[in-house]
Amino acid sequence: MHISWYGQSCFKLQNNEQTVLVNPSDPRKAGLKGPNFKANIFVLTDIEESIDKKVLEKDNSFLISGPGEYEVNKIFAYGIPIKKDGQTKSVVYQMTMDEIRYGVLGQLKSLPSGEELDKLDGVDVLFVPIGGKDTLNAEKAVELINSIEPQIIIPCCYNIPGLNFVPDSLEKFLKEIGSKVSETLPKLSIKKKDLLAQGEAKIVVLESN
Repeated sequence: MHISWYGQSCFKLQNNEQTVLVNPSDPRKAGLKGPNFKANIFVLTDIEESIDKKVLEKDNSFLISGPGEYEVNKIFAYGIPIKKDGQTKSVVYQMTMDEIRYGVLGQLKSLPSGEELDKLDGVDVLFVPIGGKDTLNAEKAVELINSIEPQIIIPCCYNIPGLNFVPDSLEKFLKEIGSKVSETLPKLSIKKKDLLAQGEAKIVVLESN
């Protein structure tokens, strides 16, 4: 399993058979290049976002874009509505691929409720926004991480070159969580057995493609 980051909340998860692309429009909206729109499965956390039908039909792609349960080619996703004042504001997902459970939060703006958190229980890898502005800030991100207790934490939505606005830095988050990162990876390659042998939680910082 390979994980790549394209800036903001856009990630690509890829194994030998499937490519999953999360929030592909986010980087371009923020001034970055972003990925090409080519994947077997697209996952959207913003309820107002969509993928052009021509893009989906071209490669016979499947779209996951709302609350509920999904099963596509041995990939399982459970969409959890994040509500405020009784209205669904966004969707986060617990997604399983190659026996690894991912917490896909997108540009989450506020901490989930206790019931919403319960549905993220057991996540192995958490994609967590940390930059403030229109997402969780470092303090709230750490609070969420401590509630979920993932084995791998991949921060996103922080300040990198090319953005057309200025969110908080990665360093602010690392200071808040009390950790240092020795290197930044172009992509992360993991297997379930690696997680089982890992022990304590680890922060992985990815380069933006």
